[in-house]
Amino acid sequence: MVRVTILNETGHTELTLSGVEAKEQILDHPTHWAYIDGELVSRMEINNINFDEIDEVVLTHAIVGGIYCKGCSDTCGDEDGV
Repeated sequence: MVRVTILNETGHTELTLSGVEAKEQILDHPTHWAYIDGELVSRMEINNINFDEIDEVVLTHAIVGGIYCKGCSDTCGDEDGV
């Protein structure tokens, strides 16, 4: 059995699922990052994983970092700097 934790803005949900069901949860949450046994796994790797050999899946919303700043560089095209 695989312990699956799904994190979202309201808290989290914990499930105990079969390997097949755990994989389905990953595929059903395309906007989430998947950590399998503590390691971030890309979506391209999911089909290569033997889910009968894993203990834990954590799904969390993908985080996009960066800065949005009008006029912060010569290349952004915002001449008024607002």
